[in-house]
Amino acid sequence: MTIALLVCLFITGKAIPIMGITGSYAKGNARVAASALCAFVALGLLVVAPATQAGTIYYVSEAGSDRDDGLSPESPWQSVSKVSRTRFQPGDTIKFKAGDVFEGQLIVSSSGDSDNPLTFTRYGDGARPLLDAGNGRRGAPVATILIEDKDRIILSGLEVRNFRQRSRDNADDANAYGILIKNTGRRALKGFELFDLEVRDVYPIKRRKAFNLNTVSGIRVETRPSKPGTPVVNTSDIYIHDNVIRYTGRFGIAVRHRAPANKSATNLSDHFDQNIRIVNNLCEDLGGSCVLLNGVDKGLLESNTFLRSGSLRNKALSVTRGSGAWFFRSKNIVAQYNAAIGSRGHNDSSGLHVDFGNENVLVQYNFFYDNEGYGTEILGKNKNVIWRYNVSVGDGSREPRVARPEGIKSQFPGKTVFVSDFAAPKRIVSEDIYLYNNTYVTFENTEPQVELNGRNVNLINNAFIAVPGSRIGSRVTVVWNDQKGPQLSHNLFSGAVSPAFMSLDRFAQTPDINIDANGSSLENFAMPKGLLGVTVEHPSFPAAGTGIFSHVSAIPREDIFGNPVSQDAPKVGAG
Repeated sequence: MTIALLVCLFITGKAIPIMGITGSYAKGNARVAASALCAFVALGLLVVAPATQAGTIYYVSEAGSDRDDGLSPESPWQSVSKVSRTRFQPGDTIKFKAGDVFEGQLIVSSSGDSDNPLTFTRYGDGARPLLDAGNGRRGAPVATILIEDKDRIILSGLEVRNFRQRSRDNADDANAYGILIKNTGRRALKGFELFDLEVRDVYPIKRRKAFNLNTVSGIRVETRPSKPGTPVVNTSDIYIHDNVIRYTGRFGIAVRHRAPANKSATNLSDHFDQNIRIVNNLCEDLGGSCVLLNGVDKGLLESNTFLRSGSLRNKALSVTRGSGAWFFRSKNIVAQYNAAIGSRGHNDSSGLHVDFGNENVLVQYNFFYDNEGYGTEILGKNKNVIWRYNVSVGDGSREPRVARPEGIKSQFPGKTVFVSDFAAPKRIVSEDIYLYNNTYVTFENTEPQVELNGRNVNLINNAFIAVPGSRIGSRVTVVWNDQKGPQLSHNLFSGAVSPAFMSLDRFAQTPDINIDANGSSLENFAMPKGLLGVTVEHPSFPAAGTGIFSHVSAIPREDIFGNPVSQDAPKVGAG
């Protein structure tokens, strides 16, 4: 297990402002570590060589000609349309020349096979070749790279842009994608790897008014259900890693299986995209959220950096809210070693949130900083959500009914912990929620609330620290959904924490903890030695140690700092 990204982000001790967030809108003089630039550097320097495979290599260059054979750098093709029209064989590789610009839409018209994927990449020295569909001569297509009902594909070493400027026949003005992998429901698709890509400036011509109808994405995997009476269709074995995604209208990376009906994960066990790995990506300044997993079974979100989701960089196309990542109607999900910083919006806007209809979700070893919505957000109709060894600093600062730069008012107040029964169209409580060994620290001049509304909700060994000039629990909402009510034990409360909140814990600890919320080193948020909690009976995460979770332990062996976890002397907080 590694915490390389987290260490890279926060060990230097130098601080820089979050760009684009100024004035009273930036609560608490929010700052992040200068070493966050490590993520940029690491992504830029990391070179992953594609596997050697049989097949023909084709070359494409601005200086080429579509009349040539494309079989050497001296006789390259010229256009993406030529590539789109060509039927390739498994194992073939198509290389675009570094530093060149290619207008138009790339349609992948062939598949690879299990031993010989079809690869699209670069050749030569210099910047990534740019594939730009946004201002095509015949109008702008919906996707710059379209992969429809094809699989066993590798994309690497490319820059992709789709800032749509002009309408196109049979292309919805409200949609835009950098890369679209589309499964129309005819057959199961599997085997996609996307790495060393820069996807940027993905905006539609116009924005839909309804929030949930905005599907604009840098990278999107869309699976439609099979027809009644036919075998279940899904998309599986997707590995998206070491990419940079910036300036998109809604999502950075979105994976969605459109099930026939919006049922719970438990009741709809077959309709899921499977084995989705999203690892070591940088997403920044997105109009909405960085990552969506919707209808996914076995999804891994690991070592990603999310900066300023819900950005107003393009005010006209902002969707007015966005969390770093969120999960919806999914099961067996692990999110670990991610950093989410500076999420904004009148609603949601957490570092990470568990929307409704999920089952078996493990959130651990993440760093959340200055996300104005919630420190922990878990909505309704979920079962078995485990939230442990995370650090939340300055989250939940949003004030209700305050005019915002988007031209609207804040819809909901920020909260340190938000466990809700919201599960549209009905309210259905979540069950078996375990929050333990997390650290929550406020910013000065903020008053986040607390809401606990679920069945078998457990808060154990957490540290809630209100720095001077702030308060945790300005309003506390607790709904008893079983005879026991929420179970709080051996949590630490420091500073101005609501007595109503503390009174829920018969074993509350109230030492005076001095922490600088503007500190930029992760070590700044370590708990003092000697503070002990209670031994935790760890909840079950059934998928631990299997498949894409082979490196994930069901029982935590270390804290967020890499220190061993002792069952005999359990600590308070994330470490």
